[in-house]
Amino acid sequence: MSKQNSEIINVKDYNLKIYCDFDGTVTKNDVWVSAFGKFIKDREKFEIVCEEFTSNVISARECNLRELDLIEDFTFDKLNEYLEEEELDDYFKNFLAYCKENNYEITLLSEGLDYYINHILKREKLDLKFFSNKLIIKDTIEKNGETYYKLTCDFPFPDEHCMYCGMSKRNIIINNTNDLENEISVFIGDGISDFCASNYADIVFAKKRLASYCWKNNITYFDFKNFNDVMIKLESLKAKNKIKHKLTAKNLRKDVFLGG
Repeated sequence: MSKQNSEIINVKDYNLKIYCDFDGTVTKNDVWVSAFGKFIKDREKFEIVCEEFTSNVISARECNLRELDLIEDFTFDKLNEYLEEEELDDYFKNFLAYCKENNYEITLLSEGLDYYINHILKREKLDLKFFSNKLIIKDTIEKNGETYYKLTCDFPFPDEHCMYCGMSKRNIIINNTNDLENEISVFIGDGISDFCASNYADIVFAKKRLASYCWKNNITYFDFKNFNDVMIKLESLKAKNKIKHKLTAKNLRKDVFLGG
């Protein structure tokens, strides 16, 4: 990156604020699809919703609501069984130790649902701050002596000016990173719900669809396969004194504060 588009900060003066997607990033699978998806019997309708979301026909908010509406014969006991099959990235706990050692604050940002994030974090004995959408029981159904639940969700962290994202990752990054105190934002993600946030972070780690988006939109990013790759790259940037504010992202953040 050219000097005109970056602002190098002395290695002793910055503090990294790390923001990380959950599904497919912290976890090996997209938990929403692999766990909740098991309750969706009408696969054709499910595929239509997924396709409309990936094609930007519908918002992340509408996608969540429509997918939850397709769920049938849902019980939390069965969901919990499915969640026990979900695995973390092999190096995520090493990455948490690395962040703790370096006093880097880490926050999880998810377009997914609080219930399964809480379940997995508690199972792994991890106490991490996270922002997500909130799972809500809409109704109960009694059938053959069993109680099943109809689900919906609430969006407690929206952007009042954007109806696309259910949970505004962009806003969380901007509101919790202080440029004036040389806090530098690092965003780690993999999917469509990470597109917007990647424009506003100083350092971006991307894979899969997010990497493609960054490439097509000229957003500087670093490829990664797992959190070991992230640790190695951060250490390399630190050793070369290349931890920096990205001026394009900084200007975008400033525009948001100014209402631009």
